[in-house]
Amino acid sequence: MNIYIIGSGTFGTAIANSLAQNQNNNVTLYSRSQQIVYDINQNNINHKYFPNTKLSANIKATDNTDRVSEFDIVFLAIPSSAIIKCIYDFKDKISKDQIIVNLSKGIFENGEIITDYLANFFNTKNIVSLKGPSFAIEIMENAKTLLTLAYSQRSQFDILSQLFKKTNIFLDSTKDIKGVEILSVVKNIYALFIGIIDAKYNSHNTRFMFMTKVFSEIRMLNKYFGGNENTLFLSCGLGDACLTSLNDLSRNRTLGLLIGKGFYESNSKDNTVVIEGLNSINTIYSLIDKNLIINFPILSKLHFYLNSDERRFNIDVNEMFNSK
Repeated sequence: MNIYIIGSGTFGTAIANSLAQNQNNNVTLYSRSQQIVYDINQNNINHKYFPNTKLSANIKATDNTDRVSEFDIVFLAIPSSAIIKCIYDFKDKISKDQIIVNLSKGIFENGEIITDYLANFFNTKNIVSLKGPSFAIEIMENAKTLLTLAYSQRSQFDILSQLFKKTNIFLDSTKDIKGVEILSVVKNIYALFIGIIDAKYNSHNTRFMFMTKVFSEIRMLNKYFGGNENTLFLSCGLGDACLTSLNDLSRNRTLGLLIGKGFYESNSKDNTVVIEGLNSINTIYSLIDKNLIINFPILSKLHFYLNSDERRFNIDVNEMFNSK
C-alpha cells in the first residue's frame, strides 16, 4: 500500500517508522519544513524530533501537497489546533477512494468531532479513527503497542489491518467512531486531574478512589456525546486513560502535578502553558446541559478552578463522595 502521512512531528514520524517495518508499505511523510524533508531523504533522520534515531530507509519525505493524490491511505497526524489551517492545503486533492486515518485528538467548540469535520471538508465518508495508549518515543523504540481502529466499512478494517502486519502496532476495533474520538479528548481532562490528586495525596488508596470516580465520569461523558459504553473497555478507553493519567511522560498529568503542588496559577498573565486537557475542559463543560452538570463533579471543579481567581486547587472529598 502507498501511504501518505500528513505531519512530521513526533507521532507522525513514529507511525511512519512503524509502518515502514512492513515491506509491503511505501511510506511518504509530508512536512512543510524543507529542512525536515532534506534530513529524512538524505540522512534518514528527523533531527528536529528524533535527533538520535535512525529512521527506516523505506521512509521518504515530501513538501509537495499535490502528491497526496498518488496514495491509497492518508494519515492525519497534526495537533488539533492546527487542523483547519493544515488541511486547507489539501483541499480538492484527496478523493473519496482514499482512506483518511485520523490520528489527531480534539473537539471543536461547537461539539463537532474531527472525523465529522474531515468528512464535511473533503466530502467523503471514507474516514477512520486510530487512537490508543501510545507515547511516540516508545513506538520509536519498537515497543509493542495496541491501538483502537474505529471504522464504518469492513473493507477499511481489512486494509488497515494489513498495513500494520509485521509491525510493533496491534489493533483492536469498533464501529463506534464517535466514542473513540470523544474518549481521546476527555481522557486528557482526567489525566490532568489524577496528576493533581497524586500531588496532593501520597496514597495509593486515595489515588484509586479518585480513579474510580474518573472512570465513572468518562463513561457518562462518552454516553452523553453519543458514544457506545463498551468502547470504554478498548485500548482507546481504559488503556489510554490509564497511560495518560499514571505516567509522567504525559504532559497533562505533569501539568496536574504542578497545579496540585501550587506551582501553576490559572489566571496568571505570565502563563503560557497550552495543553490538550486545559483546552478541552472549557469546551466539554460548555457542551453539557447545565441541568446535568451536577453529575460531573470533577469536570465542574476543574472548570471552576480555571475560570476563577483561585490560586490553589482545593478538593472537598466529603462533598464529592458523599453526595447522591
